[in-house]
Amino acid sequence: MSYTIQAEPLERLTRDIFAAAGAPPDIAVVVAESLVTTNLFGHDSHGVLRVKQYVDMMRAGKIKPAARPRIRKRFGATAMVTNGYGFGQVGARFAAELAVEIGREHGIAAVSLGQTTHIGRLGEYTHMIAAAGLIGIGFTSGSMYTGWVAPYGGREKVFSTNPMSFAVPCAGERTLLLDFATSAMAHGKVLLARAKGEPLPHGMMLDRHGRPSTDASIVDDGAVLLAMGAYKGSGLSMMMEIIPTLLAGKRPIVSPDFHFGNPTLLLALAPEAFDEDTDFADQVEALKQHVKSVQPAAGFDEVLLPGEPEARAYAERIKCGIPLPDRVWADLQELAEELGVCVPSPEV
Repeated sequence: MSYTIQAEPLERLTRDIFAAAGAPPDIAVVVAESLVTTNLFGHDSHGVLRVKQYVDMMRAGKIKPAARPRIRKRFGATAMVTNGYGFGQVGARFAAELAVEIGREHGIAAVSLGQTTHIGRLGEYTHMIAAAGLIGIGFTSGSMYTGWVAPYGGREKVFSTNPMSFAVPCAGERTLLLDFATSAMAHGKVLLARAKGEPLPHGMMLDRHGRPSTDASIVDDGAVLLAMGAYKGSGLSMMMEIIPTLLAGKRPIVSPDFHFGNPTLLLALAPEAFDEDTDFADQVEALKQHVKSVQPAAGFDEVLLPGEPEARAYAERIKCGIPLPDRVWADLQELAEELGVCVPSPEV
């Protein structure tokens, strides 16, 4: 069974749960907005599915709900931000805004974010940079000791799902955005499949014995995810483990005491700093239109651009509401009842 709820009451419920659990009101607003917007874009694996996880982390002391980001170091076009193990969405937005500021001043910026918990959807922050007229690039990692991904040819967890994202401004109505995990499937999508009681596609996961499995329910029972694209994705995942992690001040990188987190590196590039006569956004739009004009192959109705499925999901869900699996809605109801928060009525 699934439930459908409009974005506004879902965001209000999420905000009130976080506030009742101990988050300052302004921080609760930021995190709720981020999660629900992610649901609107169709990425349910990084939406309100995470509310229970975050509240559990707050109660365990892994998320410091009142912590706020600060600049630890500035040098030229670079900066290091520390988040004090506060909500990752708050720290990542701060880092993205700082990257835009530095990028406009220097033409290029590199901002690392350390001591942060789960930042949510990486593409949210590269999109912020692109919306400001700069090219946004983002890398994020996790902890090898809370990882889920085996290196190519292996059967043990080593890497996190280590996503990367690219966003470029264009003259059209929609930013061109690419955001993907370097694992064959994001861990959150496995959790979503488990919540829905659905099998995984083939080629995503191995069980504890190193055998292929499509059973999402075993994800926390010794199973490992595979890297996307075999050895190529495995190599990318290793680079994503290294670059944002160490530039955010995490060391030693191989240690059982490595604190859970989402070390992140955001880059911002101003096209006009490279070519003052650039018509960058117009050229991107022209390429988009050219790609869309390509005749579809057998089995396809059309060629889709990066971010196009998300834009369509947003248009549908902002009008018709956000579908939630029974398990996710039950978790929200239970938390709300525990914390004395009013629960809106969804459509079944």
